[in-house]
Amino acid sequence: MNLVTLLSESDKKALIVLLVIAMVLFLLIGLLGIGIRKTMIHQSKKADTLMHDVAITHVVDTPASFKKFGFKKNCRKYFKESLWPFLIAIVGLLIYLITNIATSRWNENPFAILNDLFFSFNWEEEGLWVNVFGLTLLSRFPSVSHSPTFILPNLPFYISAACFYTSIVYYLIVSQAFFSRQIMIGRRAVSVFEKSLEGYKASEDIKITPDKPLPPSE
Repeated sequence: MNLVTLLSESDKKALIVLLVIAMVLFLLIGLLGIGIRKTMIHQSKKADTLMHDVAITHVVDTPASFKKFGFKKNCRKYFKESLWPFLIAIVGLLIYLITNIATSRWNENPFAILNDLFFSFNWEEEGLWVNVFGLTLLSRFPSVSHSPTFILPNLPFYISAACFYTSIVYYLIVSQAFFSRQIMIGRRAVSVFEKSLEGYKASEDIKITPDKPLPPSE
């Protein structure tokens, strides 16, 4: 018997919703992976820029010294790049503190207030979830419980929450860049000082020097 005929209409809808969600998740994960890969390639090139001069001038002449010097330069760059997300977070904190000092709204969550600018959905409504083969699945897309609304008195909270989120994402990107550069520095420490005998034949490198000069040919 065809399995599809055993499913009710709600079960079929739930499977369709599940399939759509899975496709969207795969797409998002794929895009995220592509973004991370491009960032790592870009930061790997920056690692070469950091170590190029000291390598060609033989300031470092061993893999260990290459790694040690590269780690110091990478940490210095990481510190400089990390200043920006911290400055953004400090700006958000100052806006939050000044706003609360002026309005005494200390008990309000700026992250929850930021949700005013986005759609909200009712995930608890009746009939939204169905059980299919022992799995609890969505039977349909939930209805909208809140539409984006801009409230002017909440503007400082919007800005402060946006600053906090931006600083977190920015810092994660900077941290990923640091690890990408460090990985490349470790690889370069091996490849720059690597010696290879591939293609070398000792028999072809033997030179015979006669004790006496050969007589001139007639």
